[in-house]
Amino acid sequence: MYQQIMSFGRMPLLGVVFVLLMFAAPNVIWAMDMESGHDMASHHQHMMLNHALGMVLEGHNLAMMANMGMAKDVDMMSVEHGNMMIKNGTEMFTETMSGKTMTGMHHEGKDPMKDPAMAYTHKLAEKQLIVMDLLGKMPKVGSGSDMSGHHQHIMLNHALMMALEGANSFMLGQMGMAKGIDEVSVEHGRMMLKNARSLFNDIMSGGDMMKMHMDGITPENDTIMNYTHKLAEAQLQVLTLLDEMPGVK
Repeated sequence: MYQQIMSFGRMPLLGVVFVLLMFAAPNVIWAMDMESGHDMASHHQHMMLNHALGMVLEGHNLAMMANMGMAKDVDMMSVEHGNMMIKNGTEMFTETMSGKTMTGMHHEGKDPMKDPAMAYTHKLAEKQLIVMDLLGKMPKVGSGSDMSGHHQHIMLNHALMMALEGANSFMLGQMGMAKGIDEVSVEHGRMMLKNARSLFNDIMSGGDMMKMHMDGITPENDTIMNYTHKLAEAQLQVLTLLDEMPGVK
């Protein structure tokens, strides 16, 4: 997509593209409601998937922080803990989507081809898996100007983690198990989802990114920037699905 729209003379267009992607959908953050369609098991699965991806994102952030080489005494611990989180998050994701519980649900007739809730679960997992795969292919960055790449990746990961936590807070409140607290949980979830999109937009369409593009650091001629845009595009797909998540029956 970026190869088609990007050229040095059209750098400002990129910001417009990302803003349109961010806001083209209606205010779906407020569209998640109790009337439209998931059973309780679906929300539990979604919360587990979101938590698993969040672990992977945080693990990669710890690894990138260590890669910056600013605190050699703790960098090794940061890498080791980051790798542990990536491993455990990946295992949890795999168990959620391929374990005995999911297999049993399929045998009981919850087929993605027939059941809208299961179809959504698989679509969410598919988009999350693309992000996880891209994180595993993150290029190494050196010191100096290249370091901005890791800073952007850490911020993008943080924005997606905010959205994942926001969606989980929203779903927790929707379960209706703690009257009064549930309303706080739902509203806090909405706030986190909204702020996650705002942060994402600031990173990918803000003045700093536009300046880098105008200075010639574009997806076409810079490996790190090309990766940044691929990661952001994949993460935006997850953000959009989280906003569109149907409510509990």
